[in-house]
Amino acid sequence: MKKLPFLLFAICFTIASCSKDETTQEEEQARLDIMYQEIIDYSQIDSKACTNPDEWSFTKFGASTCSGYLIYNKKIDLTVFQKKIDKYIEERGKFDVKWGVYYDCIMMPPPKSIECKDGKPTLIYDFTTHQ
Repeated sequence: MKKLPFLLFAICFTIASCSKDETTQEEEQARLDIMYQEIIDYSQIDSKACTNPDEWSFTKFGASTCSGYLIYNKKIDLTVFQKKIDKYIEERGKFDVKWGVYYDCIMMPPPKSIECKDGKPTLIYDFTTHQ
């Protein structure tokens, strides 16, 4: 009888340690898609008309040289916005490692400005070569 509590503990520990994250790649991608959409929604890029480009700014979306840029309305809470971006990048990194995702990319120069085109804020790039 003295071994019964130990045996129950061992069984419970084994069951708890065997539970793994068994989500599929598609389920994890769907979760990332939701996180990304929350970032876009928070940025107001799809919900607020662009009539003055000075009301908009952009931020780098990632740490690599392949990262793109996100436009956001200057009236949002930038701290909250950046936390959403950081969390997404962290989770995206875990996803990429877990599922062996690799990217080919072309390094883009940073945007030079934002213009309003058809009511949407649009990044403007300068692709001229400086020699």
